[in-house]
Amino acid sequence: MQIPAKERLKRRQRKRLIWIAIAGIALAAILLLAIQISGALGPDSGEIVDNPVTSQTERIGVRPASFRQISEFRENGVARLRVAGEAEPGSVVVITNRGERLRQVRTNELGQWGLTVNVGAEPVVLEAQLYTTEDAPGIRSEEAVFRLPVPTGDDVATANFITPALIMVTAPGSPTRIIQSPFGGAPTSGPLSLSVIDYDDAGGVIITGTSSVPGRVRFYAQNNVIGETGIGVGGRWNYIAGRMLPRGQWEIRAELIPAVGAPDAPLETASVSVPFALLPPLRNADDESGALSVNFQPLYWQVRRTLIGGGGQSTVVFSPDATE
Repeated sequence: MQIPAKERLKRRQRKRLIWIAIAGIALAAILLLAIQISGALGPDSGEIVDNPVTSQTERIGVRPASFRQISEFRENGVARLRVAGEAEPGSVVVITNRGERLRQVRTNELGQWGLTVNVGAEPVVLEAQLYTTEDAPGIRSEEAVFRLPVPTGDDVATANFITPALIMVTAPGSPTRIIQSPFGGAPTSGPLSLSVIDYDDAGGVIITGTSSVPGRVRFYAQNNVIGETGIGVGGRWNYIAGRMLPRGQWEIRAELIPAVGAPDAPLETASVSVPFALLPPLRNADDESGALSVNFQPLYWQVRRTLIGGGGQSTVVFSPDATE
């Protein structure tokens, strides 16, 4: 029996649709296999070049590289810096020094990584970039490790410098962690210490310190109350304020307010005062990303650097003798 032309046309169309569907499924399977193979291979220990670097906020769910342990030691008369941290397990961490590629290490199954580098008379600024695969863009850590050696020369008073360098970990808009102070300590009154003051070009100020007694810390500028903050876990405290002070010289004072019934509360008021100079922005800060300058003083160091994308941030580290 002869099949009508209209029926033959319908059958041909159905066969064509079936073959199109089969081809589409096969193509999707091939692409999925290629993606799985690429992801399984990951980056090797060779050079990683020309990969774009994004901020950690662009890769949600991936743990960026962070600096957890930093220490300085001497080996065969050479100063060395041991750095360790955490990142996404099974990834590659590329360490740069002042923008130049220095080393790369692979994290273990727990996400731990570490390395040791030689240091000398030049400033060191270590930053980390994380690569999860060869083709994935790098994730830049917001943290940076600074090692700034004690200067030498007749024009620099070095009598108050106890250690060979300042070592600190800092990130834009966050409190700086002092790993090693050139002064060997911080201004202290009884259980209260004031370790560092950070500020940016927009006028934001962060005051950081510790207290062995629980409670709160109140802050003054030229004897005027500007705010207070609670003492956190481990006795650490941070006071963060935006556009708190105009440019100029200020006496900053931190005063301990012990919690009611706190053990070991001092019988007298514990307060620490330091001289603080809030300087204007660096010239051409937007055009010199990564520029670094240090104002070395017998009682404090003021470290100023420009930030990626514009603007600048300063960190002031005080000697124990800076208390006014």
